[in-house]
Amino acid sequence: MSEPHSTHPRYSRCQVLVLRITESRVMGDTVADSLRDEFLTAYEQSGATHVIIDMEAVHYLSSAGIRPLLALNKKAREREGRMILCNLTKEVEGVFLATRLISAGRTTPATFENQPDVVSAVASLYQK
Repeated sequence: MSEPHSTHPRYSRCQVLVLRITESRVMGDTVADSLRDEFLTAYEQSGATHVIIDMEAVHYLSSAGIRPLLALNKKAREREGRMILCNLTKEVEGVFLATRLISAGRTTPATFENQPDVVSAVASLYQK
């Protein structure tokens, strides 16, 4: 009979939280409020500093759908973290460009950062 291991492993929290939006159409107050609550709860519970939002499934984003992203971005900045959007469809990228929430060439400051995919988003957090 073996004895239980006496030392407990030490766990550290991951500094990056990746959230995936599964709704194809993010619009309306009900969906936006629900998404905001889910984002903020996940972020608070994770203890992460940075957050990546994978938006690959999203094909339509209304102005109401931007609110949860703004709320989460604010929380990340309060923790001195960054929020990065990735896997934007052409339609959603167009919304963010038209509202100047992302920069086309990353040459001008914008509210949100964006990267082509999750791997690139994580890598950008650790580049100097």
